[in-house]
This record gives sequence, C-alpha cells and structure tokens, in this order.
Amino acid sequence: MGGFRGPHFFPYLSPKPPFMTSNIQKYRQWIDQLLADGQTVQVPVHGMSMFPILMPRDTVQIRRFSFKEMKPGQVLVFEREGQWVAHRLIKKDTQNSLLVTRGDGLPYIDEPVDVASAKGIITKVIKTRSPFAWSINTRIDRLLVWTGPITGRFFWMAGKVVSWGIRVLSSGF
Repeated sequence: MGGFRGPHFFPYLSPKPPFMTSNIQKYRQWIDQLLADGQTVQVPVHGMSMFPILMPRDTVQIRRFSFKEMKPGQVLVFEREGQWVAHRLIKKDTQNSLLVTRGDGLPYIDEPVDVASAKGIITKVIKTRSPFAWSINTRIDRLLVWTGPITGRFFWMAGKVVSWGIRVLSSGF
C-alpha cells in the first residue's frame, strides 16, 4: 500500500504496457477528481497487506477526509510511488503534516506519508470474502493500532497461507 505492499486499488501489471499505464493514470485522475468533488467512490482492492480485514477483489467505499478529521485506526488510502495504497493510520504528526501507516497484515510500519498524498478513508466494505470486514470503523480499528506489531506478524503468516490456497484453488487443482 517501502515499495508497494498494500491493497492495490487498480490492476497492477508488471511490466505495464504503455496503453495500460495511460488508462490506469486516467482512471486514478478521474477517481481523485470525484473524491475532490466530495463524492464517495467504490473501488476494488487487490493484495494481502490488509489481511484479514480486506482481501483481494473486495470492494470498498472511499471518501475524502481532511487532515483534522483523520483518526488513528481508520484505513487511509494514499498514493506512494505512483500506486494507491490502503493501510491503517497509526498516528498523525501534526507538526510536519505526516501520516504514519501500517498494513494489518504487515509486521512493520511504513515510511511516513505526506498529507498531500492522502486520497481518503475507507468508510465501508461493500463486497468482501473476509469475515472480519465488519470491523471497519469500529473500536476494533483503534485496537489494531496498538496490537499491530504482534498481530501484523500473525496476519502476515496467515495471509501467506490463504494467498497460497487461493492460487492453488484458482489453478484448477
């Protein structure tokens, strides 16, 4: 969501053909404009860094929030290295306008994110395969801020097992 280790909000192909890169950039610009206009948008997520709360192909709602409205525990959507990432907000550095984040399925915090990179907050999980998605915007979110260094390692290992299982099942075994 260093590098790109978060739920990908748009198809991530490597290497990307030039037409795909152009289309993805236009799509992101369109989504960003809708958010800037105060709209709530629905997008699919990809990746396992927010496991078990979010899983690949889940659909979430995002809404723009001001820096002042952002609270630790919320799942923040931000741009890093040209990709959109969704990770839990751990703390705000109000003096430097920085946000500290971590994926629930990752054991370590991310590099701080400038508030200008923030796109919005996930307000609701619309479609999911996760039995834990209901916990978005509940007290559990705030609890995961504190337990993340421990639960992140466990979720990371569990996510690896689930990810492997998904690949095996989708390959036709």
